[in-house]
Amino acid sequence: MNKVVKTSALLSTALILGSALAPLSAGAATYKTINWMETADLGTADPSKATASVDFDALQATGDGLYRNGKGNKPELALAESVQKSDDGLTYTFKLRSGLKWANGDPITAQDFVYGWQRTNDPKTASQYAYLFSGIKNADAIQSGKDKNLDDLGVKALDDQTLEVTLEKPMPQLESVLTMAPFYPQSKAFVDKVGSKYGTAAKYTLASGPFELKGWTGSNNKYSLVKNKNYWDADAVKTPKVEIQTIKDQNTGYNLYKGNKLDLAYLSSDQVRASQKRKDYKVIPMASTFYLEFNEKKVPALKNVKIRQALSYAIDRKTLSNKVLKGNATPATTLTAKNLAKDPNTGKDFAESAAVKGAISYNKSKAKKLFAEGLKEVGKKKLSLQLLTDDTDKAKNTAQFLQSQLENLSGLNVDIKQVPFKQRLAFSQDKKFELVISAWGADYGDPSTFLDLYTSDSSFNNGSWSNADYDAAEKAAKTTDVNDENKRYDDYKTAEQTIEKEVGVAPLYYQSYATLYRQSVKGVVSNPTGAPFDWKWAYKK
Repeated sequence: MNKVVKTSALLSTALILGSALAPLSAGAATYKTINWMETADLGTADPSKATASVDFDALQATGDGLYRNGKGNKPELALAESVQKSDDGLTYTFKLRSGLKWANGDPITAQDFVYGWQRTNDPKTASQYAYLFSGIKNADAIQSGKDKNLDDLGVKALDDQTLEVTLEKPMPQLESVLTMAPFYPQSKAFVDKVGSKYGTAAKYTLASGPFELKGWTGSNNKYSLVKNKNYWDADAVKTPKVEIQTIKDQNTGYNLYKGNKLDLAYLSSDQVRASQKRKDYKVIPMASTFYLEFNEKKVPALKNVKIRQALSYAIDRKTLSNKVLKGNATPATTLTAKNLAKDPNTGKDFAESAAVKGAISYNKSKAKKLFAEGLKEVGKKKLSLQLLTDDTDKAKNTAQFLQSQLENLSGLNVDIKQVPFKQRLAFSQDKKFELVISAWGADYGDPSTFLDLYTSDSSFNNGSWSNADYDAAEKAAKTTDVNDENKRYDDYKTAEQTIEKEVGVAPLYYQSYATLYRQSVKGVVSNPTGAPFDWKWAYKK
């Protein structure tokens, strides 16, 4: 996800599920409804408030930005037809395509981008993804409340079709982040009309992308994506409808697939064993890491580095990945996912280059020793912790495995609390947890998409871990070293190695999806970064 500004070389490329895409005329055939599943309920369709992959799937289907990730996981111009960059690299002038329309027929203009960006940066919106605007002129000052004038944000509508974006510092990741939902246009007239209900149900959304959202009440687990006839690239959209339902139980999904009610099913480890030789078995790689977060504010003992290290060393990640999550995971040794970016200093995968040997590993004897020492340092003889996780089968199995591993430490008791996905997110954001199994999928192909999460002032730093060396490395990557790719990656390597050694979080595994995938469905693009799936070019024969 690169190219307007030089960024990292992506190791990962989009996977086009089904087969290579062939050119098809709009009237060549009548295509069938695609039946898809998500493992969590849709939480919001508000581009400013989305945080979860299921939300970004829906928003990518119903929205478009200045850029959209193409079939090769690289940004391509979308609502913009051209862009000019100033000599100093700090001003970008985008020309929008003529005749752009919202799904209701209203024109999409440059002012819709201005409003959408201002709304996302407005502290009143409380957008967790507003941090991606850092580098755009006055974004940080507006988000912090120091500058209360939204018009000071570095985005201006020069006329209905011309958008000017001004930076206060170089943004190597700019082109990639511009593909994301928080950078989509938003209609002020529509938002004003529906008020606080915006994005809370299908009828309170307005599409700029390939599909319109239908049938979502805000709480139900079934909804549809219906072709948007007013989409600027509607001729490229072949499928008339994508039906989506939330299925948390893998047996249910497996049986619905076998009964031809679903075109995709996520597999449990037992189902993987039974399905690996089938022609419709597919493993879909993702630049995604699952990890344990420690709430240092709620449980002061977790501020002790030896206790955090002990909890991490107690976990046998190979058994977790190969036995419990077979086909869906590989053991993690870093927070930054593999298959994300190449380190220009070594030519290797950044995660491989930055991993500290033995820092994130299984060492039972070391875990016991460190835990005993840590308890003594905090003046405790025992510790009870609650592990928060989702209510899916996969989450339950993972939590139970972690419980069994952690309770091998003398004096440690671990209870499990399972809640729906949306509630787990809310608890995490509100810091109402002790331990939580969290996950992060890369938004774009640069280590910053992971490492920006754990600066001391990050809104995503749910555990309140803080480290001065980490913060300094992050700052250098964005300021003094921002234009030197080699130095910038050295900074990110310092940050990655710091969080590994200090166990600011405990990486568990890199995620992939073991699936059964209907062979009659073609052209679904699976991106390892950003929204997991894009149905723009999909069709079912």
